[in-house]
Amino acid sequence: MNTGKLTMCYLEIGKACRFRRSFYIFSTLFLIVIQIGCTDQKTNSILSEKSSTSEKIHFYTDPDKRSKDPEEILTYGLFIHAPWENGGDLYLNFPEHLEYNPVGNTILRHYDSIPNPWTISPDGKQASFRVESLALENVYVESFARVMDDTAFPFDAQGVHVAMRIINHGAKTLPVIRPLICNQFSELTGFPQHHHDFQHNYIVIKDQIINLAELPTKNMNTTFKGCVVEGCPQRDTRAEKNGGLIEKEMDLALSIVTSLDHKRKVIIWWTPGKSMIANSFIPCIHADPYFGSLKPGEEAYAEGLILFTEENIEPIVKYLKAKERKLF
Repeated sequence: MNTGKLTMCYLEIGKACRFRRSFYIFSTLFLIVIQIGCTDQKTNSILSEKSSTSEKIHFYTDPDKRSKDPEEILTYGLFIHAPWENGGDLYLNFPEHLEYNPVGNTILRHYDSIPNPWTISPDGKQASFRVESLALENVYVESFARVMDDTAFPFDAQGVHVAMRIINHGAKTLPVIRPLICNQFSELTGFPQHHHDFQHNYIVIKDQIINLAELPTKNMNTTFKGCVVEGCPQRDTRAEKNGGLIEKEMDLALSIVTSLDHKRKVIIWWTPGKSMIANSFIPCIHADPYFGSLKPGEEAYAEGLILFTEENIEPIVKYLKAKERKLF
């Protein structure tokens, strides 16, 4: 890992997400500072400018989450401690899988045989990693998460900026990249547990926030539902294998899960967006980004928010939809 290397990325909504090695993206939404490795003096000075971040939201990793069972190993797992009193934790498998080709060739897997790569700042407010794919030489993945400044979002919500960059310095094209970023909510206090009925999962279709339980699928008893963002050229969600594909298209890659009493809500949003899936068995919900295909020498970038709120979510959804970065 390149200790102390700092890349500053400014995103201007509406610009394309593919860039060469060093890039700057101008943002009207927010500033992302990607820290690879440990902080140096320059990095610390930047972080010190933001002093009003939530005292409750923070990141941590848990070595006990690892298992000898390949299906239970969660190499890229990151905990986000919720801001609510006795709120519990959202577990982010970031990524669960990162694949290319319709058959699902490997870039990263949650069971990769490396130590958990996340580097977390001393205050627990920022986390990042950069790894090389074990399956593809000279293909790199950078992931980043940072607690939002309290004044960064124009609604009563606290949350986290997230971002991922895929860098193809390899010798071959990576077609049809398929990310799966898993948000497991059973450790959030008062949220649905295993084998729930989708009554607390929502997506947005034609500007309407719709309960997943109300959306028909070929197999109405499926525990696995998925939906594709309107116009996205990639139609894969994994849910189609179980008869859980929702025929209607969603407006954007935005998913919502609420507590059992519907008071607490978590909103997951990625842009540019590809699809969502929800698994009632784990339980988890996704809002997965779109990376398209990458030729040798190309990079792709996506970013998003994870928001925690107890307020009306309709204005938040409308705001995020206006910030959506459509590529198709």
